[in-house]
Amino acid sequence: MEESARRYIGEIQSVVGVTACALVSSEGRILGKHFPEGDLTSSLFAAMCATVLASAEAACGSVDVERPCLVAVASADAAILIVSAGEATLITAVIDKSADLPTVQRQLLDIAARIGEEEA
Repeated sequence: MEESARRYIGEIQSVVGVTACALVSSEGRILGKHFPEGDLTSSLFAAMCATVLASAEAACGSVDVERPCLVAVASADAAILIVSAGEATLITAVIDKSADLPTVQRQLLDIAARIGEEEA
């Protein structure tokens, strides 16, 4: 997975609007990442994103809604997208506020589908 993780990180990082990203296990372990130089918070970011998706899954399950494929966290200056990529992998990405969020979501969902196929 290490070589394919690097390839997918490169692909995710090339999506217009992505300023930082990581491939993360469902337990919150970083499989690959691209963060600005000197950013020491990538491990915390990965763990918290895994927690957010797990919480969203629990919330969906409590009202008999299918497992979420994407969780978006929006703020005034950026968005964070957490995309399920198969059973054990997540794409996490920080998106610049100027990006076209629906386009970024579609591109990340396409990448996630390929990761999920590779995982299976």
